[in-house]
Amino acid sequence: MTLIDLGDTTEAAPPAAAPVNLSRLRRLVLAGLSVLGVLVAGASAAPTPSPVRTLWTTAFRSGDTMAVDDGTVYVHRGDDSGPTAVTAYDLATGRSRWSGPAGAGPADRSVNPVGDVLLVPTSLFAPGTTTAGPGVIVLDAATGAELWRSYGDAVPSAATGDVLLAETGQNGITTALRLVRLRDGHEVWRHSVPPAEEWTTVTENGRPSAIVAVTGQGDATVYRYADGTVLHRDRIPWNGVYSAGLAPAGPHLIVVRTASAQTVATVYSPGDLRPLWRTGELIGSVAGCGPLICAAGVRGVAAYDAGTGREIWRRDDVNYAWDLGAGRLLLSADDVTSMVLADTATGRTIGGPYDARTSLLSGATGSMLLLRAAATPDGRTAVARLDLATGRQTVLGTVVLPAADDCRGAPGHLLCTSANTLTVTAVGLPS
Repeated sequence: MTLIDLGDTTEAAPPAAAPVNLSRLRRLVLAGLSVLGVLVAGASAAPTPSPVRTLWTTAFRSGDTMAVDDGTVYVHRGDDSGPTAVTAYDLATGRSRWSGPAGAGPADRSVNPVGDVLLVPTSLFAPGTTTAGPGVIVLDAATGAELWRSYGDAVPSAATGDVLLAETGQNGITTALRLVRLRDGHEVWRHSVPPAEEWTTVTENGRPSAIVAVTGQGDATVYRYADGTVLHRDRIPWNGVYSAGLAPAGPHLIVVRTASAQTVATVYSPGDLRPLWRTGELIGSVAGCGPLICAAGVRGVAAYDAGTGREIWRRDDVNYAWDLGAGRLLLSADDVTSMVLADTATGRTIGGPYDARTSLLSGATGSMLLLRAAATPDGRTAVARLDLATGRQTVLGTVVLPAADDCRGAPGHLLCTSANTLTVTAVGLPS
């Protein structure tokens, strides 16, 4: 089974059999599809094919992680005898821009570049505790200089220039929320909260507007994001099932509850926790897909108006759906055969089918790289560019990839890790 990763390639979530963007929006792990692709930014016009060539390599052990942003590769390395370390490399040349220690704990959680800072996950002691919990060290992305550090699980917002920190107790339950400024760590507000089993932020016009936290008994509280003011409290159906979770869908909130083979999703207005509509799927799940909400299961894939639940389109020939952003979905009938590229607004097929030998990973809008076995004696992998606007493919060249590689992309580059090495390859760039 191959992984489709639309974000952080180092933190795996439970496999999803339907559109992603579940719990806290931390990562998108889409199992059950033999497709792995790599994003390449650029216009929809087909590029001129150019050599696919290795640019540079560096050490990368099992347990190390990486992130790529704005022409820089950040490698987070573990050390059995001391603190972890972060090194920033120039994407095009491999030149080290800066390197320094980055706190305690393993390096298996990737650093997170946000604007002009870099968030490094670590373990820190909260006041009055004897056990280290989640924490964050914030570095200047250009120099590596430490700006501030704090305890709490960090969820940053580039749009508002701040970061929400969730303080947890000994059992991992969230007990307080703090909003601090991203650049200097200045505290904007802090509130103790009823012990929350889950929480998430809800956005309006691309900016976080509210926080919804739910206890294990279903007591839900809505907080204004800007100042932490309590906007509403209510009790919602939550416990008594196999699993329950929160997922934002733009300005709406989805509560997904699974019992046996039945998955029921209720869409709420987060301002007053008023239920708007409900859908149920057999062996499936429900999540946002662009401005719509998509439900997938054994009966097919359907897209609904997020506010009213009105069905916009339905396809009975597919059972799995993955939101790529930019108005595009990947749809598949099962997890072993072919998949197609589809328009989110209409469900119409745009490109494909792409067969099970194709690997595809995407992290943003624009275009993707398709990796597939090439008919060459040395077992090379063909690299092709997929235009998300048209579904057309353009072959760029071939590359040697070990069987156990883990790849991701950046504009004009392919980054793959295997055999204790990170290899950066140019794809589609002028020679």
